Amino acid sequence: MRVYSLEKPSVFILALIVSFIFVFGVAFLIVYNTYNHAINGIIRSNETRVNLLARIILEHQRLTIEVIRSYGNRPLLVDGVRRKNLEQVTFHLSSLVKDIPEIETAFVLDPDGTLWVNYPFLGEAPIKDLSYREWYKGLTKELTPYVSSVRKMIDGEKELAVSVFYPIHDEQRKLLGILAITQATGFFKKIINEIGLDANARITLIDQERHIIYSNGLPNNKEVVDYPFFGFVAKAMQEGRGAVVIQDSSEGYKKKYVSFAPIQGLGWSVFVETEKGEAFRSLFSYLILIVALSSLVFMLILFYLVYLRERHRQIAALQESETRLRRLTSQLLSAQEDERRRVAHELHDSVGSSLAALKFKIAKTIQELAQGGVTSESFQALIPIVQQSVEESRRIQANLRPSMLDDLGILATIEWHCREFQKMYSHIRIEKRIDLTEDKIPDDLKIVIYRISQEALNNIAKHSGADLVTLSLKKAGEPIELVIQDNGQGFNVEEILSEESYKRGLGLSSMRERAELSGGSFNIESISGKGTTIRVSWSIDQSPP
Repeated sequence: MRVYSLEKPSVFILALIVSFIFVFGVAFLIVYNTYNHAINGIIRSNETRVNLLARIILEHQRLTIEVIRSYGNRPLLVDGVRRKNLEQVTFHLSSLVKDIPEIETAFVLDPDGTLWVNYPFLGEAPIKDLSYREWYKGLTKELTPYVSSVRKMIDGEKELAVSVFYPIHDEQRKLLGILAITQATGFFKKIINEIGLDANARITLIDQERHIIYSNGLPNNKEVVDYPFFGFVAKAMQEGRGAVVIQDSSEGYKKKYVSFAPIQGLGWSVFVETEKGEAFRSLFSYLILIVALSSLVFMLILFYLVYLRERHRQIAALQESETRLRRLTSQLLSAQEDERRRVAHELHDSVGSSLAALKFKIAKTIQELAQGGVTSESFQALIPIVQQSVEESRRIQANLRPSMLDDLGILATIEWHCREFQKMYSHIRIEKRIDLTEDKIPDDLKIVIYRISQEALNNIAKHSGADLVTLSLKKAGEPIELVIQDNGQGFNVEEILSEESYKRGLGLSSMRERAELSGGSFNIESISGKGTTIRVSWSIDQSPP
């Protein structure tokens, strides 16, 4: 059982942040004497805050853009925008709002910048011309996503918001419309509060036009205002510095230490301001020594966390492998017993019954022979019973291991199995695409290919609801590739391959294990409503001898 999850980036970063706060927190509590080093410590802390916030906000907006991109590329949404189907487009907008809770409004514009549908609808007429906005020309020319500067929302309570725009275009990259969302600036406050970086500092986020998107110094601001200190820090930003000292005339010329970091790709910047008075309150007598020792301790913790992270990753992989092996071993034993039980039932129900009937018939014929009343018809009646026993024996033998596989090879066996499958499931059509010869397939792979094909076809018949199956076996360069595709209902791959689903039987796990144990790779793709594709490939030099 894993106690830690340091292999996860979020947990690892959280561990680093906790370690940083702990080490430097202890350092600043112990020593409070040397002024200059205390100032340097505050500046470094601010730079850490600002860079961390810049990265978090950048990743947050990137994720938002990717979600919008995925919606903008949906064929149904593209078709709805092309046809201006209000109901169809509104459905996708409502789904988008549900996927990103921070969205205030989602809307779609015509290529000329006219807004024609939004969700949720807030009571005003949706048709508005937004082609005068700063983002319109660049977006329509480059057909790339764009994050706007802060503005008042066009609907609702006129709060401050930023917008993200994504061009909707067809296969020829002809612009069909613009998908956009508005984010109220309050969600940046939530980000700052959740990571706890706003204590004793003023944190300000500005847009590409130097307007304040959010500042914890102006928590209730509903007007677009400029960042007052941008002129002081502009030169420092050009010189590549990350901090500057300013005097705030609005607060009695208090000296402040301002750290800043640009958010690459958005044009935004993050500023963290700390008053000089905070530096005095954080001074300690042995700051130089403690800062050095704390830095050393933090680096040791960092290296140790990196070591633990790699070790936990290896342990997790080993535990997962052992779990899969135990699970498979248990399932194989169960499958073996199930197969024995099935064979026993078939022998009892078919061959056993036929032999019992044959015994009864022979006894009756012997009795007739003793009485002198036996005829050739008495012996003729024995032939169908014997023939039925022979056929049942052959069927059971074929289910266990078809003799055709050893006599005629895998290609003929696949042809035979497909014919037998279609006899049983006449509503399912199989298209076979065999593009290699028998001598190209190693003997040890033939039974593997047959079992995987057999299991895949059984799953299709039981679960998929498909009426068309494509079975392809070819040699794509060096590898041998088996592809089985159906047009059935599809399923959630992660759910089916989860630990709970393994308990339901061999199924997909059996095919995966057969493929991997024979030196191959196994891949399954499935989309709900669009069918399933199983792809197995073996490199000739990877197959077991």
